[in-house]
Amino acid sequence: MGRIRYCPNPDCPNHTSPTGRWYVHIGSYTTAAHGTVPRVRCTACGRTMSTQTFSIHYYAKRRLPLRLVSDRLRGGSSLRDIGRSFKVSRTAIRSAVYRLGRQAMAGHARLIADWQSTERVVFDGLQTYLTSQDYPVHLTTTLTGESEFLLDMTHTVLRRGGRMRPAQKRRRERKERVWKPRRGALSESISRLVRDIPRMHAMPNPDRPLVMDTDELAVYRSVLRRDAAFGLWFRHGMALHRRTPGSAARTMMNPLFPVNYFDMLLRHRVKEHTRETIAFGRHGVDQMHRAWIMAFDHNYVQPWRVRLGSDAPTHGERAGIDEAEIARVRRMFFRDRIDLRGCSMTESMWATWRGEVEGPPVRWKSGASRPRPAPIPAFALRDLARCTHF
Repeated sequence: MGRIRYCPNPDCPNHTSPTGRWYVHIGSYTTAAHGTVPRVRCTACGRTMSTQTFSIHYYAKRRLPLRLVSDRLRGGSSLRDIGRSFKVSRTAIRSAVYRLGRQAMAGHARLIADWQSTERVVFDGLQTYLTSQDYPVHLTTTLTGESEFLLDMTHTVLRRGGRMRPAQKRRRERKERVWKPRRGALSESISRLVRDIPRMHAMPNPDRPLVMDTDELAVYRSVLRRDAAFGLWFRHGMALHRRTPGSAARTMMNPLFPVNYFDMLLRHRVKEHTRETIAFGRHGVDQMHRAWIMAFDHNYVQPWRVRLGSDAPTHGERAGIDEAEIARVRRMFFRDRIDLRGCSMTESMWATWRGEVEGPPVRWKSGASRPRPAPIPAFALRDLARCTHF
């Protein structure tokens, strides 16, 4: 049951700074999903609300154990497999995944609202697939160099390349008549990540430049040089771009170790990346929600190094985020919708939340329509409206 924290009316004085007994109880109502739900009225504006208004289960027709759903997702279970365990449909689990994904993005936005990194930044992309191997996906991630804290990630569907048999080429041509990845989509998605870096990093200087570590993919260099902030920093010696060959040994001495480590965890824990030949994702929005659930767990739950024992700090604590604030967000994660007032979301999170990630149709034959992500509920859009995006 959610806690009543503030008046949801944005024009009410109790919306921003409620004090004292700012609401009165006016009874309750009963639902099959949530039982008896207390109802209250704001004394300033008269707006009525209930404890369910602030709950993560708001507007849910069936109350699912979201903590167990999250654990099963991280354990590599598919949506159908989880649905069989709880005797519900795959679409019900999909809706729960969307709730958890929004919580993960909101929690991340809340915790980095007043935080800035002083570490180097590492870029790289995980190669995966969407609907089939005919549609490779570049899941680009940015992490801090020492604490291995994930900052942001984007999702880009690419055109299949490499060596193909004649039959595979003909199949690709038939599919591209229905849907084809946009030219320049990868450069655009990396630009999103690059534009958000200056807002999450302390201002560099020539004595302590911001180091950007990437592999030798040419698009990283062109995007960094084209960006207004980084172009200025490069000219004044305030930023340094280091490139490491992708063939370099993936050890802890490799400058790209943070992204290699996160990619390994993602492949190990999320089913569609573990067995790419039999467990393809159906929609890019779904893929990103599942990736953000795993990213929140990586940043704020899992220890930085398991061998250090139960007292080991999380990646977020190693990055300098307040331990008490992390604990507060973790306590409410499976209970209350995280408040986004005063927060800023990255462009990639904003697009994921609104379901604006591009992808091919699941059934690609002529006349097939593109797959639709789960509809974004009105309350989720209202939550998003309380914050801004970078």
